[in-house]
Amino acid sequence: MRSTRIPRTAAAGAAMVLTLCATPLAVAGPAYADGRQYYVDCSAGDDSADGTSATTAWRSLAKVSRTTFGPGDSVLLRSGVTCNGVLAPQGSGTATAPITVSTYGGNARAFLAGGGARATVYLHNVQGWELRNLDVSDTTTPDSTARTGIYVLLSDYGTGSHYVIDNVNVHDVTGIDSTGPDNEDSGGIVLKAAGSAKPTTFDGITVSNSTVSGTDGYGIATESQWSKRDLFPGGENTYVPMTNVRITGNRLSNQGGDGIVVQNGAAPRIDHNVVNGFGLRATAYHSGVWVWNSDKAVMEYNEVSHGASAPPMMAFDADGANSDVTYQYNYSHDNGGGFLAFCTAPGQLSDGVVVRYNASVNDHDASYNGFTFPVIFNGCGVTMTNLAFYGNTVHTSVAKALIGNYGQSVVNYHDNVFVGAPGGSTITDPVSTFKGNVYYNITQVPAGDKSPVYKR
Repeated sequence: MRSTRIPRTAAAGAAMVLTLCATPLAVAGPAYADGRQYYVDCSAGDDSADGTSATTAWRSLAKVSRTTFGPGDSVLLRSGVTCNGVLAPQGSGTATAPITVSTYGGNARAFLAGGGARATVYLHNVQGWELRNLDVSDTTTPDSTARTGIYVLLSDYGTGSHYVIDNVNVHDVTGIDSTGPDNEDSGGIVLKAAGSAKPTTFDGITVSNSTVSGTDGYGIATESQWSKRDLFPGGENTYVPMTNVRITGNRLSNQGGDGIVVQNGAAPRIDHNVVNGFGLRATAYHSGVWVWNSDKAVMEYNEVSHGASAPPMMAFDADGANSDVTYQYNYSHDNGGGFLAFCTAPGQLSDGVVVRYNASVNDHDASYNGFTFPVIFNGCGVTMTNLAFYGNTVHTSVAKALIGNYGQSVVNYHDNVFVGAPGGSTITDPVSTFKGNVYYNITQVPAGDKSPVYKR
């Protein structure tokens, strides 16, 4: 368990959520071993120069992409200057001497414009890279093609270590609603383990203090084709988890599909992020923050709002093939599709979900294809086990359906505050257990709660 003090009441938990979600998080970059510095000025450089000083800078991303770099090297792009094309450099660094791409000569980020490429920044089968202080876009005429702003792809590579993406702005990537390990993915920032010949994964991913807007598919994501295990028998290849994954302090808006998702994570942490607007151009179901095929994931101090209502987009999703997942100290509000889904599909199993000390304020229920999705939705065809929901405050003035169970998964709801809309909201769950909750504006208190703290 983490050392964070746990408040003893739902009200205290909600207060802590509201305070800490609003607190900016600073992540400082450590000092690394010296390497060579290469300069790029896309307005006044010269690709025939040596590139080793600001006065002998290269001119193009193509020159950078033809170069193999080594541990400790830096690629510095001139501040405020637009570079058209794809940044796809070669070579690998290490955790103690990474290769860094950043900006020089001013406070404005260098601007990289992909112009319709598959990805604007493309790191393929390399490791030990840090991307900092960049402005990345990939805009073109919509053409039903998947595109990604920053794409890190390992194919039959083995274990790639040390990937840092910090203080970047990824925006306006013309893509489609395409996600999944076997698809060409659209997204803002995507790190993917692919192949079938050599077990492949990541060790050490940090995405921090960045903004992502105007992207489709994923906002920030990891995913893997190395997914088959007991919890996901229908997967492919042998399961290889991603280790040391943290996504922290990012702000996402105007997302076509998902906000943040980690797949194949071993104890990943997703914290202090803000997702404002997701599922806005979606053809399938998406969520603001969630994990899949992961173990011991912790999602905390995130704020998620303004998910779309058609299809209904839940702020958080306790999804398939997971074990021991925790959602705590999060703040969800004004989502068109609700606060939380307990949902695992056929062919996937999940065991162990804790949802505690979160606040949901004015999240909506949603009618879609003749079905009403409540603020808390339970049931996607497969029974989940060991589900606990406690110490949360769920308050809505807009949703008539607060909780609904449409399967056989049992949730232990205890010590929560449930406040419905004027005129009453419904709790329809004959399967789960309820104990010691506060109910206000609830049409009928669950019959199983023999000791409600308060009801009206």
